[in-house]
Amino acid sequence: MNISVFPNLLNNGVEELSRSVFSVLSGLNTNVYVSAALKNQFKSSSVFFGESEEIMKNCDVAIAIGGDGTTLNVAKKAADYGKYVLGINAGRLGFMSGLEQDELELLRNVVKGNFEIDERMMLVAEIVKSGNVLSSHQCLNDVVISRGNFARLIDINITCSGRSVSNMRADGIIISTPTGSTAYSMAAGGPVVSPEAECILATPICPHSLMDRSIIFSSDKELVVKAHNDKMNIPVLTVDGEDAINIDSDSEIHVRASKTTAKLIKLKPENFYEILNKKIIERRA
Repeated sequence: MNISVFPNLLNNGVEELSRSVFSVLSGLNTNVYVSAALKNQFKSSSVFFGESEEIMKNCDVAIAIGGDGTTLNVAKKAADYGKYVLGINAGRLGFMSGLEQDELELLRNVVKGNFEIDERMMLVAEIVKSGNVLSSHQCLNDVVISRGNFARLIDINITCSGRSVSNMRADGIIISTPTGSTAYSMAAGGPVVSPEAECILATPICPHSLMDRSIIFSSDKELVVKAHNDKMNIPVLTVDGEDAINIDSDSEIHVRASKTTAKLIKLKPENFYEILNKKIIERRA
């Protein structure tokens, strides 16, 4: 079996944890691949090196070592190739992770194929202007349209199937998957939704009206969002917390379910609600 490991060395303890993962996998007679960019850090380990794109393309399983952001980024890249992803938590919550640092012995089940696949819905967000698609972005957590650098509300219009859904003044709008419902959307007061429910959530950020609340749409709908700005405040689009893109008043953001899904390896019998309690509710109590 070929396993590609993608560690986030910006997280504390990840380098040491990665060496432990390499050791366990080597003892299970697997071929372990790591990005050539990390050759200096791991040249003494029993691993092979290659370009990140190639080792993702040619692996049987991809392992992400870090926090939820690391697992999310690796899962998105793996989704392009239909690869399975296992997250090993070296961050704070590790809500998307399949293993904790003290559970590496369970890696043997990955090699034996004794695991389930938790398939996660993704979104596509397109920036459209005058009928032309300027850019397209895959999303696993959320698409956020928000105000620019000034602390001023922006006007947001949402339509679905050509019908008006909402006109609001707010700091922005979060459009998320069920996976993303436990991230920024939850922090903004949105509902928590099980990943088994395929739907699209729209949660306003600091709306001016008491009547503006989260709306849940079925996964076969396409949302069109327009954000109106003044000369001093240009709204921005961010997808899964990546680089912000300026959005002018003549552009539309089209959001719909993607045909691509992320495939997360599940090694433990815990369901979503048990994980929710352990990772978020109990930890904050």
